[in-house]
Amino acid sequence: MQGMGSLRLGSRAVMYTAETLPKGKNRVMGTIQIMTGFMHIGFGIVLTTLTNVYTSVFVIGEIPFLGGVSFIISGCLSIGAEKSPTECAVKGSQTMNIISAIFALLGIIAFIVDLNLNGLYRSSFNYYNYLVLLAGNGISVVLLIFTILEFCIAVATANFWCRATRLSSNEAMLIVPSTTQVDLAVPLADVPQPPSYSEVIYDPKEQPS
Repeated sequence: MQGMGSLRLGSRAVMYTAETLPKGKNRVMGTIQIMTGFMHIGFGIVLTTLTNVYTSVFVIGEIPFLGGVSFIISGCLSIGAEKSPTECAVKGSQTMNIISAIFALLGIIAFIVDLNLNGLYRSSFNYYNYLVLLAGNGISVVLLIFTILEFCIAVATANFWCRATRLSSNEAMLIVPSTTQVDLAVPLADVPQPPSYSEVIYDPKEQPS
């Protein structure tokens, strides 16, 4: 009869099981975040060229570039955390989505201010300035819509990772063995077997008097 060996599990490598991760959800939202980030950077460059006519708090605060980079990183981490949900990837995605939500909120406020500052027609404007003003407001409206979408995605993703990290270890923890030692070939030590009933000899002399 083979003996029972010892099994030793290593350090924690993967934090969340597949059941806790919605398939494809973070990938889709991450892709939208990356696209929104590139849109912010691209349209931010266009708005920078219009600042001689179009007053933009959004551009002055460097939000299109800082926010755009933040959105791209958040999207990449969200996709990576879905493919390989390690503890580091999950916490990184959660942190970056919180930062992205802050930049998105600042962007929403900046766009509202920009539309209020440049929404009034000025009699000193010529036809060229008027077209620049319309173009700037059009870009601001488009970016405002995508910034609101980015804010909702960032908040939803950060909230999802926050809820995932609060699950019990039995439901959300997967332990991957780093070193496993199993020794099943070592037999158990020979243990003397108790005598059978047929081997027990009854001696009347041994009875107590």
